[in-house]
Amino acid sequence: MGPMAAVAQMAGPGELAPCPVCGQTRAGGSCPNRWCRRADRGFSVVFSVGTHRGALRQAIARYKYQGEGHLGAVFAGMISNFVQREAGWFEEFDVMAAVPTFRGSSARRGWDPMGELLARLAERLPGWAVEPGLLAKRVETPAMAGRSWADRQAIARHELRRSLFVPDPARVRGAQVLVLDDVFTEGSTLREVAGVLRRAGASDVAGLVLARPGWAPTPPEGRPDG
Repeated sequence: MGPMAAVAQMAGPGELAPCPVCGQTRAGGSCPNRWCRRADRGFSVVFSVGTHRGALRQAIARYKYQGEGHLGAVFAGMISNFVQREAGWFEEFDVMAAVPTFRGSSARRGWDPMGELLARLAERLPGWAVEPGLLAKRVETPAMAGRSWADRQAIARHELRRSLFVPDPARVRGAQVLVLDDVFTEGSTLREVAGVLRRAGASDVAGLVLARPGWAPTPPEGRPDG
């Protein structure tokens, strides 16, 4: 039984149980994230340090989009404390990687936010196999922020899927991989990352993020959500 499933079973009669995949509170027994309800999502579970609102949301935006790299030390401390505090949830994972950023001449950013955060975690989690460069991107892909569900799915299935690759499949063959990212919205990016890792031979893929959205009702297909 996974850690989220164990938490879900602890809810008493009439209580809203957390989703066993992403941890969000479920209204009416159904998670607001579509991919959590689908068997073909590719990832098993997503661990979140916090909720994507208020000061944390602002700090993530400043780090990722305004280049305030000093916040990486704050985030690394938050994540390492979370992993150490909840060590039982993470003991089966073999390696930690990060969602990659394209670094070529046409890149939108001149730096790799998650790669740098992963490097900081390598210093703070000495017992972990932290693997920079485990995942890479061949070309830049369109940004997903602010787009509708349908647009995000199209980008994920086409541009993102073609761009992602594992440079050395031997590094993931048979491994349980924990993938670091900043925000889990509904799982479109993590699904593609999980897919490329599984095709390279990974036995399991899970996510570890700084934040996920709070609960919100699921909108109709094609409408913006998360």
